[in-house]
Parts: sequence; C-alpha cells; structure tokens
Amino acid sequence: MTDKLERSVAVSRQFLRSVNLEADLGRSDALQGYICQDTAAELIKTMAHHINRTHQRAFTWTGPYGGGKSSLALMLASFVSPNMQLRQQARNLLGPAIDDDVELAWKASSEGWLVVPVVGKRDSAISAISSALDKLNNVNTKRPKSKELIARLIAEAELRKNDGVLLVLDELGKFLESAAITGEDVYFYQQLAEAASRCNGKLVIVGILHQAFEQYAAKLGRDTRDEWAKIQGRYIDIPLIVRTDEVIELVGRAIEKQGLSLSQNVMENLAEITTDVILKRKLNAPKNLKSALINCWPIHPVTSVLLGPI
Repeated sequence: MTDKLERSVAVSRQFLRSVNLEADLGRSDALQGYICQDTAAELIKTMAHHINRTHQRAFTWTGPYGGGKSSLALMLASFVSPNMQLRQQARNLLGPAIDDDVELAWKASSEGWLVVPVVGKRDSAISAISSALDKLNNVNTKRPKSKELIARLIAEAELRKNDGVLLVLDELGKFLESAAITGEDVYFYQQLAEAASRCNGKLVIVGILHQAFEQYAAKLGRDTRDEWAKIQGRYIDIPLIVRTDEVIELVGRAIEKQGLSLSQNVMENLAEITTDVILKRKLNAPKNLKSALINCWPIHPVTSVLLGPI
C-alpha cells in the first residue's frame, strides 16, 4: 500500500517552499500557484478603505505560522511593482478583490512604488530598514538615528507624487524580541506610524506578526507592556486567519494524485457522511464541501476538517 501511495500521491511543488520577501520580490515564479482566498482579499480591501478614508497608513497583520501572510505581502508588493508584467500577474491573482477602493489606494504609475522588503532578525529594525534602503538605492550610508531614517522614508514617498513607498516588515516579531532582550527603544515604531499618517506622499507600513504586539514584551514589567500596547494602538491590526473551508481547499490543491479507482469510491462515501454531519450543525457550510473533501484524498475527511482549527 505504501508503494501505491508513493506512486499515486505527491505534494505540489509550489507548496513545498516558503516565501522570503527579500529574495523573492521581483520573481514571477514566486507568485505561481498563489491562491488569493476570501480572507486575504478582505484584508486588502480593509487596508484600502483606511488608506482612502482616513490618515491611517500603518498596519499589522497577525496570524498563525503558515497562514499565507508572507505570500500575501509578496502579492501586494508585486501589485504596485515597477515591473508591469509582475503587476499584471498580481492583478490576475487578486481578480474580483480589486474594487474601486483597492484601485484608488494602490494606484501606481508606470514607474511603480518603491517597495522596501525587510525580513526580521535578532537585530535593530532601524539598521535593517536603513540597509534595505541602501540596497535599493545602491548607496552605503552610516547607521542613522530613528528620526533620520523616518525623514528618509518620508522624502522617498514625497518624491513619488503618483506612487508611494511600501515598507513591509516581515517577521516583525523577531525585531520586537530583540528589542525586549536588548532594551532597544520601541518608540521608533510609534514615530514611524505617526510619520506615515502625516506624510504628504503615500508611505504605507505593514508589519507581519504571529501574535499581538505586546505579547513580545510578556517577560518585561507591567509598565513596559502597557507602553508596548499603546504603540500597537498606532497600527490598525488586521487578523489573517484562514477559515476551515479555505484550509480544506488549499490541502486539496496541494495534493497531486493519480489513479484513485476504488479509493475514490471509499473517499466519496466518507466525504458524504462527514459533509452531512457538518451541514446539520453548520448551516453556512460551503456548498462545495463534499467535493473539496474528496480532493484531499488520501487524507481522511475528518482530518481535513480538523486541520484548520488545530
């Protein structure tokens, strides 16, 4: 039976690698196979709503490991990229999610936005952002103070009257962990958010987290935790937690299979029983649940349903 499964089942190559923003930005193959599900589309629309109707320009995305946050950030960065081919690829992936709000918020000329991708590490965020800007501009500057770095970002945004600057801090938690250990002043993040809201150009900040901002200061004193919570308040936090039916769909797409025969019939029976039980308890279950569970073969339907909540 093991030999048969090895010949019949494989994991699609696109699901075998994780996204690294710094390395993958600008590569069209990095977006291949990306699925913009409803949860991700709603996040993009929520950001666009705030950008268009308020002065809010600083956001955090919070969600568990493997939830697709980095992939979504790559897609968003590609959506405003100077590379027109890459931009069109991102537009195709977003599809129906592109409404008037999204068009207005992420409007880009032929020159495109300046996208500054930074992947978190146990280091100073100020140093990492400065290095990322240096790399994009082919210069080598000294490590700036927080105010100097923010002024540099604002200047970049105001130079681009028809575009903007998108600063993405992936794995932001690593910077916060480092700050908690070294005692680095996290007031920089508050200054950054406030500067983005006052900027005459578009300076949009996206920080990607696995847990709430203040949780990274859990071992510090109460006053410090409260201060971190206040800084988080300068950002609109948008959860990115895929729904159970979205997880089932992704699992089905990730598994490549051939020659199901008898196993397909067995799977159909199991999927039908599981679907009937769910529909009796959850009236808003998706209509295509049974077929989605069948696509997850050889994973048992009950296991597929439990993967999301687990």
